Amino acid sequence: MQEFFFGERGIYYRVSEIRKDRPTLLLIHGLSGSSAVWLPYEKKLEDSYNIISLDLRGHGKSKQWSQYHEYDLRFFAEDIRALLKHVGIERYSLVAHSFGTLVALELLRDESGPARAGGAQNALLLSPNYAVHRMLRSHITHWPLAIITAIFSKLPSIHWRGDHVDYSKFGYTSDWDTRRLYADIWNTGIRTYLHCLYQIYSFTRDEEWKHISVPVTIMHGAFDSFIPIAHAIELAGVIPHAKFQMLGNGNHMLVLNNKEEVIDQIRKLVTSI
Repeated sequence: MQEFFFGERGIYYRVSEIRKDRPTLLLIHGLSGSSAVWLPYEKKLEDSYNIISLDLRGHGKSKQWSQYHEYDLRFFAEDIRALLKHVGIERYSLVAHSFGTLVALELLRDESGPARAGGAQNALLLSPNYAVHRMLRSHITHWPLAIITAIFSKLPSIHWRGDHVDYSKFGYTSDWDTRRLYADIWNTGIRTYLHCLYQIYSFTRDEEWKHISVPVTIMHGAFDSFIPIAHAIELAGVIPHAKFQMLGNGNHMLVLNNKEEVIDQIRKLVTSI
């Protein structure tokens, strides 16, 4: 894997050797994380697949933005489309975790339809952020987050970038592991974190999931305390070509705690094309 910085969009990314004779994986991380979560996956898979992983805007080593509207989901998707065009990737299998599944929805929704010439061939959604706005936590925090993000948007601009957290030092991590949460939020910055969190809590366009036209596999942990498993089961019934897989020992952090199961599902995803 080689690492680069895509200056046009302020995006850090890593990419393997791109060969036309093998399939491509696009890996999208979750809120306050970075492409560092995919490092063990890259080591296992880069000899068999083309791989591109990136730090979403405001995350990891990508550019930080100041305004709340600059974290609108459509900008995350535009970053990725521009990056894929820059690298020369047209077709890929999409793997996304948590907040990254909302970014994936933006990509998949815009690519849907019989006339599409490129884009995702299928997708693996890990711990998808579906119907978060219906949760009590979202209702309680809605107005405080609205006020805080409005204040942050009026503060002076920031132009710094963070780094990558070494997730290997945490071992098995619970959803509410304070060490991991502190490392992630400190690295991402409280402004970016809250802007993106409010984007998640404010997302109400649940009907858009039914317009995804590619095959989708949903993987969700039975003990996910961020997004109830009932939401993932409901989502599997909303997306037209969706399969559901529950991990009986999994929580929300599948990418960190259930690497072998996720890697196995990625391989099945690619071979199903």
